[in-house]
Amino acid sequence: MKSQLKSRLSQRQYELLRMLAFEFKRWKCRIAAPKKFETKLTQLQLGSGARKLDGWLNVDMVDSDLNLDIATGHLPFSDNQFEVIVSQHVVEHLTLEDELLPLLKACFRCMKSGGIIWISTPDMKKVAQSYLDNKSTDMIADRQTRIPNWSLGEIPSQHFVNDIFHQQLEHRNLFDFELLDWALKQAGFSHTTQISESELIQNHGDIPVRKDDYQSIYVRAQKP
Repeated sequence: MKSQLKSRLSQRQYELLRMLAFEFKRWKCRIAAPKKFETKLTQLQLGSGARKLDGWLNVDMVDSDLNLDIATGHLPFSDNQFEVIVSQHVVEHLTLEDELLPLLKACFRCMKSGGIIWISTPDMKKVAQSYLDNKSTDMIADRQTRIPNWSLGEIPSQHFVNDIFHQQLEHRNLFDFELLDWALKQAGFSHTTQISESELIQNHGDIPVRKDDYQSIYVRAQKP
């Protein structure tokens, strides 16, 4: 159905329709969101998608344990609730000042002292370096190891930068370590460290492997 619709519309029209559908889903989610949510779980996954984890509270806008639009910056949890928060490839979908900073402050509030937050997102530095060194051909090859049928077709490889920055109007920002470090410290976190995906998996082996280190940045921070 999506492919048939896309074939009848220009790329711009198709992206705008997707954006409108997303905003409608966000509106419905905000209306239904609880003001307070009690849970005994101490591990929180923000932006779970289809990767729901047993023993975690999985949060997304649909088909999750708790449907929330985290872009509101409000999390309906008690203070000092969680020991661990994981968010993989979510923060790039949020505006920095109006959405991400309030969300990180909400995460800080509902985490226990000593709690750890793990974040991954496309790495601005890696994407820019790939463009300068290889016109993004290495980034394309890396993506195809994970999504074999993905291709830019006849479009020159440089367009990969536009694809990862915009992702059909879904992405709002890309981050490097310095920018993520700044955002996390604004929320109160400390001991921000750039890590690899393997370190996340070593600490939480129930999280599915993405194998996306080549294009992504993984960061770990702590609530003092």
